[in-house]
Amino acid sequence: MRRAIIITVAAILLAVFLGLFFTGMFVGWGPFTFLFWNQEARRVVKENPYEENQDGIVFYGASNFRMWYEMKNDMAEYRVANCGFGGSTDALMSEYAEKLLYPYNPKIIFLQTGSNDYVSMTGTDEERVAACLEYKKAMYEEFHKNCPDAKIVVMSGLLLPGRSEFTSLTIKMNDALEEYCSGIEYLYFVRADEMTFDGELYKAELFESDGIHLNHAGQIIWLNEYIEPMLEELFCEHPDLNGVKK
Repeated sequence: MRRAIIITVAAILLAVFLGLFFTGMFVGWGPFTFLFWNQEARRVVKENPYEENQDGIVFYGASNFRMWYEMKNDMAEYRVANCGFGGSTDALMSEYAEKLLYPYNPKIIFLQTGSNDYVSMTGTDEERVAACLEYKKAMYEEFHKNCPDAKIVVMSGLLLPGRSEFTSLTIKMNDALEEYCSGIEYLYFVRADEMTFDGELYKAELFESDGIHLNHAGQIIWLNEYIEPMLEELFCEHPDLNGVKK
């Protein structure tokens, strides 16, 4: 009887361990979360081999890049590597830059971290913005140090119907980012508040059912009305960047 109880308890503990292990690997939760991020890093590199994606454009950051599955087709005239990964935060972007950013020697970097950095923070909006901005400043400086010839484009946080409680905070974050980027030579800022929110209503038709991730129609508007105009501005200011075109 005692042996049967020990075997049953051991089986339960093993099941719990395996559950946490695979949940951490595939969802990014629990004590094995690092396995999920390592798996995401391997996926990015497999889909964007280093040797085939040198000196081009890298999109690095939020899941709205990660889930833009048609990016390379939609931007077919450019040499683009989509290095977005799900659940990205500034801390994770900094941690994985040696694998997912620097090896590509990008000429143009598009960054977007969305709201993952402050949704779990406490404090006033102003305190959260200040904390996020300080971390972002250090991150941008580190990216510039390792990619000194790259122009870094910071995409504003999107105003999300699925996270409407953070709209005011996101706008304040965008205000702070826009002001900061305006004073740094290698940083450019693209603001897209009105793309998804007109001040009263959200444009839910541009999102997947979760209200957080853009659908393909939303991605195309993001590209045509915000990303490509910034690329054209960069090409005009820096003709040498035209080399990112095929």
